[in-house]
Amino acid sequence: QEARAANLIQHPGIVRIFDYGQLPSGSAYLAMEYLDGESLRARLLTEERLSEAVTLRIGRQIASALATAHASQVVHRDLKPENVMMVPDVEAPSGERAKIVDFGIAKLRVDSLGPSRAQPMEFRTETGIIMGTPTHMAPEQCRGASDVTGKADVYSLGVILYQVLIGHPPFVAASAGELLSMH
Repeated sequence: QEARAANLIQHPGIVRIFDYGQLPSGSAYLAMEYLDGESLRARLLTEERLSEAVTLRIGRQIASALATAHASQVVHRDLKPENVMMVPDVEAPSGERAKIVDFGIAKLRVDSLGPSRAQPMEFRTETGIIMGTPTHMAPEQCRGASDVTGKADVYSLGVILYQVLIGHPPFVAASAGELLSMH
C-alpha cells in the first residue's frame, strides 16, 4: 500500500518508490530513493526551534507536496516530524527540500487506483480504528472516523509548524488517551 500511495503522487517533495513486491520467502520489500539528509525530528533535537523564515519555507514545501497528494486522492494520515526528511536539493531556492516519507498507513480512495485495479474494500479503514501518532493527529482521526480526508493532513501540518516554531507540540500529556482527548 505504501508503494502504491507514493507512486500515485508525482512531486519532488514525496519520496520516490522504485520497486516493491514479495520475496520467495514471503517477506515484503520496498526499494525507495536514498535520502541523504535528516528527519525534521532530528533537526529539532539539535536546534529545538527554527526561525520563522525557515518554518515558512518548510511549511510551503510540505503543503505543496500534500496538495499534490490530495489531488491524487491520497491522504497520508501520519504526518509528523519523523516522516519529513530534510535533504539537499540544488533545484530548491534554499538548497534544501522537505520530503514526505512513510505512506504506510496512507488512505487511498479506491477510484484513485483506476477501474482495472480497484477492489471494493481495499484501503478502507473501519470506523473505530485509530491510526496515526497521537501528538499530531486530527480530531477526526482521534475519534476513529472512517472518512478521514486531506484536512487531517493539513491539521497535522499545523501541529508540525507549531512544534517547529515553539519547540514542542501544542498538546503534551502522559498518555495517548489524554492526547487524543486534547485534540
